[in-house]
Amino acid sequence: MELDFTFRNVESTEAIKTWALKRFSKVAKHVREPAHAHLTIIVDKHRHRAECTLRSAGETLHASGETADMYQSIDAVCATIENAARRLHERKVSQHEL
Repeated sequence: MELDFTFRNVESTEAIKTWALKRFSKVAKHVREPAHAHLTIIVDKHRHRAECTLRSAGETLHASGETADMYQSIDAVCATIENAARRLHERKVSQHEL
């Protein structure tokens, strides 16, 4: 899975990129290749937001999370995207069984 980053009002660090890549490796299990994700990391005063758009096999999933900690925001976005991807995958599998 390909993951692109956009940083707004915050410096790009390898620690944040590594953290996000580690978290998105779980999401990759539930999507069909080729998959492309775009993660936007935004800092506004004390608010840390992470927004993600995932495109895979004609499907588009979008999630956002906002907390006081950047790593928690990334975790929240990854959990939301992972749940949506898993539900989508299960729905497609159950339709094939009919």
